[in-house]
Amino acid sequence: MNDPLPSSLRASSMRGVELLSDEKLLRDLIDLAPDHWGALTRLAQLLNRTSRLEEARALIDKALALAPQSADAHMVLGEIQVRLNQHQDAVASYGKALELQPDHAPASLNLGRLLLDLGQNLDGANHLLKAVKALPNDAPAHLAMAMALIRLGKHADALKAFPIATKGDPSTGDALNNFGVAMDGAGRKAEAITLLRAAVLVQPESWTAWDNLGNSLLSRGNARMAESCHRQALALKPGNAATLSNLANAMHRQGKMEESVAFYREAIAASPQSAKFHTNLALTLLLLERYEEGWKEYEWRWREHPAFPPYLREKPWSGQPLPNGTLLLQAEQGFGDTIQFIRYVPELKKLAKRVILICQPELVRVMKTVSGLDEVLPEGCPPPVFDAGLTLLSVPGILKVGIDPIKPERPYLFAPPGAGFDLGPKTKKLRVGVVWAGRPTHGDDWNRSMPAQLLIPILNIPDVEFVSLQKGEVAPRIGRPPPELMVDAGNRCADFADTAAVVAQLDLLIAVDTSVAHLAGAMGKPVWMLLPMVPDFRWRMDGETTPWYNNFTLFRRKSGEGWERVLYAVAQSLTQVVEALGKQS
Repeated sequence: MNDPLPSSLRASSMRGVELLSDEKLLRDLIDLAPDHWGALTRLAQLLNRTSRLEEARALIDKALALAPQSADAHMVLGEIQVRLNQHQDAVASYGKALELQPDHAPASLNLGRLLLDLGQNLDGANHLLKAVKALPNDAPAHLAMAMALIRLGKHADALKAFPIATKGDPSTGDALNNFGVAMDGAGRKAEAITLLRAAVLVQPESWTAWDNLGNSLLSRGNARMAESCHRQALALKPGNAATLSNLANAMHRQGKMEESVAFYREAIAASPQSAKFHTNLALTLLLLERYEEGWKEYEWRWREHPAFPPYLREKPWSGQPLPNGTLLLQAEQGFGDTIQFIRYVPELKKLAKRVILICQPELVRVMKTVSGLDEVLPEGCPPPVFDAGLTLLSVPGILKVGIDPIKPERPYLFAPPGAGFDLGPKTKKLRVGVVWAGRPTHGDDWNRSMPAQLLIPILNIPDVEFVSLQKGEVAPRIGRPPPELMVDAGNRCADFADTAAVVAQLDLLIAVDTSVAHLAGAMGKPVWMLLPMVPDFRWRMDGETTPWYNNFTLFRRKSGEGWERVLYAVAQSLTQVVEALGKQS
C-alpha cells in the first residue's frame, strides 16, 4: 500500500537517525488530516522511540485500522510491542509486515534482531542476511549480522562484517564490544581483550561489555581480573543469571570452590532450566567429591542438547536388570572420558546379557580388548538393535559411584595383536613417554598444556630414552622439543591401538591431563601426571594419588605459579629413579 505522506516529509527508512523526527510538523499534519495513516505511523514510531508507549500504541492502532495492508504500520507495531515486552506479538507483527512486503529491509532487520534476543539464532541470521543484502552499506544491519554470526560460532565470518558495521563510528561501545567477542571466538585473545577494555572505557554502563571482558580475561588465565569485571557487571545488572554463572567460573578458576558453588546456585535460582549452569555446578561438586549431588546434576548436560543421540531418548536405561537384553553404551566427549569410564563394563555385564559400545573410530580397535564388551561399533554407524541405552558418563550416577570409583584390580585395556610398531631393542636406559599438550579445541587446554621448551631440562637427564607420544601439529601453538632429545612416536600412530602398542613398551609416562595418560593408566603403566592448580573434576583439589588409577602420581601446580616448580619436582624424582636403577644394575 502506498504511503500518502507527501514526498517532502517521507523518510527513506523507518530506523535510527533516518527517522522523521519533527513531532510538531507531524501533529500539525494530523490536525489537518486526522486520517493520514502515514503521519500517524511516523508519529507512533517517534513516540515509541521517546518512551511514550501508551500514546504510540493508540496511534498505530488507528493507523492500522485505516491502512491494514501497510507493511510500515505493522513493522512499527512490532517495534512498540518489543518495548512493551510483548515479544511473540512483535514477531507476528514483523512477520505480517514481511508477508505484505517481502523486501521490507527494516522489518527483516528488526525481526532478525528480535529472534536473536529470543535465542532463535539461525532464524534471526536468515532474516538479517536479507537485511544486509538489501542494505549493503548499512552499518546497523551489518553489526546485527555480525552478532548473529558470533551466536552461531562463525567468528571469522563475523570479523569480516565489522568493517562495514563500524564504518560510521568504530569507537562506539556496542561495536567495540561485539568486535571484541568475535576476536575472542576467533582465538585472537589479546586483541579481544584490548577491544573489550576499550568498550568498557567508552561505555562503562554496559554490563554486557564488562561481562564479555571478564570472560575473555578468564580465557587467558586472569581469573582475579575476570572476577572484578563480573562483579562490576552484576552491579550494573543485579541478579543476571549468565553473569552469576560467569562469576562462579572465575571463582572456580581461583580455587574458591565454595564461593563458586554458591554463585552457580544463585544462577540456577535465577534461571532454573539452564543446562549449562547445572552442568558447571556438577563439575564443581564432583571436584569437591560430593558425588551423589554431582552425578545427579551432571545429567543436565544432555537437556535439549543437539548432539544427544535420539535413539537413546527412546530407550533410556535407569539401572534395571536386562537378563536377556542388550545394553547400548554411547561414548561422549573426549577420548580420555571413553577410556576412563569404560572400566564399568564388567559391572554392567552383571546387569545385561549383552553390552555394546558405540565410540570414536580412533578407539574402536583398542576398545575391543575390554573384557565384557560383546560388540564395538564406530560413531556414525546405524545403531544396533538394543533394549536400553545411555551415554558413558551417565554410568557412575546410575551405579551410585562415590569416593571409591571402582578401581580395576588389573589393567582393562591392552594393545591388540599387530598394532603399532617396535621402538627397538630395550636397553638398560629407562624408557619414558612424554605428552605436553592436550587437544587444542578443549575449553581448558590453555590451563592444562605447557610450552614444550619447559621440558628440556628433564629431557637432558642421562640414562633415559624419551619417547614423544604427542600427536598433531602442536609446534606453531606450543612448540616441540629438539628432535634429537626424543623419539617421535606419536605421529606414527594411526589410532589408539597403535598408541597402546607404544605405551606397552614404556617404563613410565610423564604427561599433562590428556587421553594418552588415561590409556596408560588403563593399561597399568606408571603415570606421572602434571596438573594445574584447578584440575578437571576427576582429579580432586589435592593429594598425590587418585582413586581412579592405582598407578598414578599427581604433580600439582600451586596458586599463582607456572609449571617450573612442578617440572623441577619431576626432574628430581626421575633422577632418583634413574640412580636407583643404576645401583641395582
